[in-house]
Amino acid sequence: MSMWKLDPDNVKHYIVDMFLRNKESDKLFLAPYNSGAHWVLFAINAVSEVIYYLDPVHGNYTNHPEIKTMLDTALKVYRAQRGAKVSKQKSNNITWISIKCPRQTNNIDCGYYILRFMKEIVEKNKTIIPETYFDNSSPSYSEEDLMELKEDWCQYVLDMQII
Repeated sequence: MSMWKLDPDNVKHYIVDMFLRNKESDKLFLAPYNSGAHWVLFAINAVSEVIYYLDPVHGNYTNHPEIKTMLDTALKVYRAQRGAKVSKQKSNNITWISIKCPRQTNNIDCGYYILRFMKEIVEKNKTIIPETYFDNSSPSYSEEDLMELKEDWCQYVLDMQII
C-alpha cells in the first residue's frame, strides 16, 4: 500500500508563508497530523516560538522526528525573515510542550479526539495552552462528547454542501 506524502520542503515553505501572512497577530496555528495510523495535533505559536503537542494516546512528540525537524526549521526561517532578535541561549531552542489531554479508550477515535481538541482550542481563543487546559475531571471524552462533535461535523458538511 502506498501512502500519499507531502514534500517536506513545500510544507515548510507553506508554513513559513502562513506565519508571515499573520505576523501581526499572536495566535495559535493548528496542525493536525496523521502518521499513517494515528492522529496527533501540533498547536504552534509562531511569535513565542512554542509548539504544543496533543496526543490522545499520550505519546511523545519525539516519536515524530521528521515533523519536529520540519516545524523547528519553519520557525527558525520565520524568525529570520521577520528579523526577530533572540538571545544566543534561545537561538537554537524552540519550546515544545506536551499537553495533558483526554485519552482515547480505543484504537479508532484518535481523529475525533483531535477534532475535539481543535474545537475546544478555537472556542477558548487563547494564544497559549497551559498543561491544565483541558478539564481533567474526566480522563477521556464521553460518548456524548464525541457524538456532539460528529453531529457538528455532519451539520457543517450539510451547511457547506460539501457532498
